[in-house]
Amino acid sequence: MANYCFLIRHILELLKDLKTKEATSKTKQFFDQEIFNDIGSYGHLNEITSEKPKKLRDFSSEINSTTEFSSTLPTLPTECLEKIFKNLDNNENDENSGLFSCLLVCRSWCKNIVPILWSKPFYKLPKDSRYKLIRTYITCLSDEEKSYLNTQLLKHGIRIPYTTHSLFNYSIYLKELSYVELYQSVDSGIKHYCKSFIGRNTYKLNSLLAKSICRMFLTKNITDSSFNLQSYKIDKHFMQIDIFPELDLFSKVYPGLSQITKFTLNYNPNSENLIKFLQHFPTLCTGLNFLDITLPYFENNPAIIDLLNSIIKKQKSLRDFNLSGARIGSDLIIPVLLSTHFNNLISIKFQNVDFQNIDLSLLISCRKLENLTIYHCSGLNRSSLPLPNNFNRMILKSLIIGCSPKYPQIPTIILDSPLSASCQELCLDLITPEIVDATKRNCRNVTKLRLRDHFISINKNDQYTPEFLINNLFHALLLERLTISISPKNSDYEELNIHGRDLPASCWYLKLQCGFSVRHLYDLLLSDECVASISVLVVDFSKLHIGHLMVIRDLAKEKRTLKYFGICGKKEFDKEELEVIKDLQYKYEVNVTYKDIDF
Repeated sequence: MANYCFLIRHILELLKDLKTKEATSKTKQFFDQEIFNDIGSYGHLNEITSEKPKKLRDFSSEINSTTEFSSTLPTLPTECLEKIFKNLDNNENDENSGLFSCLLVCRSWCKNIVPILWSKPFYKLPKDSRYKLIRTYITCLSDEEKSYLNTQLLKHGIRIPYTTHSLFNYSIYLKELSYVELYQSVDSGIKHYCKSFIGRNTYKLNSLLAKSICRMFLTKNITDSSFNLQSYKIDKHFMQIDIFPELDLFSKVYPGLSQITKFTLNYNPNSENLIKFLQHFPTLCTGLNFLDITLPYFENNPAIIDLLNSIIKKQKSLRDFNLSGARIGSDLIIPVLLSTHFNNLISIKFQNVDFQNIDLSLLISCRKLENLTIYHCSGLNRSSLPLPNNFNRMILKSLIIGCSPKYPQIPTIILDSPLSASCQELCLDLITPEIVDATKRNCRNVTKLRLRDHFISINKNDQYTPEFLINNLFHALLLERLTISISPKNSDYEELNIHGRDLPASCWYLKLQCGFSVRHLYDLLLSDECVASISVLVVDFSKLHIGHLMVIRDLAKEKRTLKYFGICGKKEFDKEELEVIKDLQYKYEVNVTYKDIDF
């Protein structure tokens, strides 16, 4: 396995400089009236795979002449290939990196990589690549569907290619579908090929093509259940027209949405088609494991709340549930959720929810509940959590508390409840004397702490300092793993307000998802006040440079505790930086990886 991984890395290096000029030179062909017409019959791919570039040809000969590799390469099981490829670092914005380069190595690799790349192609898809994705999916349509589309497109003076077919039926690999993203991609494609359509209302054209492609996704003719559609997402859009399709698209196809296990709904109250879809959804799907509902703050339609409750009741084994924005109606949704799925729920997230007049005592019955998030909610008081102090049936692992500025008392209320007694992981965004005291009293099992966009609030009459509160919080816990996470949009992004003296001796894992200076990093890791033995360090900072790396090398040299170093947020390094990284790897035996590390 180690030799095979080395082989993959070596081939990626050889393919790094491979250009695609020949492919792009063939994209300006066919007829003006024909759209999505520049993909040809994938001739450029056939040429590349059959007529390999010189470096790759030479390396292929080198492999064939090496007994060790030639005997190992053909016998590696498909399952091993899949695991290797899924863990490759793939940069979606670089067509020549990671998995994309591996596509051209051999047929076996290609067959294993294509399903991975095409499982969620809309994810982080750049706007200027949307038309390419739709262009490929059009080649996967059946001849009958193409003929129907061209009949409908004739009156608009355009048509799609009849004869173009793809190497793979990419549509069967799709696992995550968003109709809004599909519609937007079709719109980009039409306007890319027909410049005269820019600024015009192309709703009918977009809907026609989007529904045909969506129907193809929903009617997968497959025998391998691993290729079933798993997730369906309804995003909120800001167009004046209702782009959500008619119910027939979902109700008259098979398997349709019957196999999905994840449903994300960002409700748009201006869509009549969406309301009809929600009314019919309980008959379409009953096997959801994950349900994510986002409601607009002003939504007060009782009929919508009833529809959502109907969906919740019909599911057989709901394990993960997110509710956001329910200022009105949460008092009806939450009791239905907890009473129906108390035997299955593992994770619950409430965000921007009003807890006024809601009794959360039913949380006790959720024996499998491991993760609870209460973020920027209102209306929560001590009577909302009438939990007995002696209950021990629920073992909560993770507790994430986000504080709305208007309700800073809520984190203290939650921490003073029995919910925090068994908690092992705690996430906070507000630090006050009251929160620190409540954490010290109740969170005796917490070993993992995350501060996310945190701010420190002290009354003018308090004698505490921010430094004292941070130090007191860290040393009050049996802290083993600490994560400091600050968004780059936050004005405090590069103000790391923790010091070496704040890290307890028990802390061995440190993740810095924030900005910091070389001085900050030195004070945190190498000052005489630091007694922590950091063995795992993860840095997610795009401005990481030689000065930071030298501090980390000195940490490995002087303390000899660092075993793993994860670098995120930065992909390219100059010669000096690479030399320091090599010292960490080979001189000080630190395992360096360019991805997150979590244990």
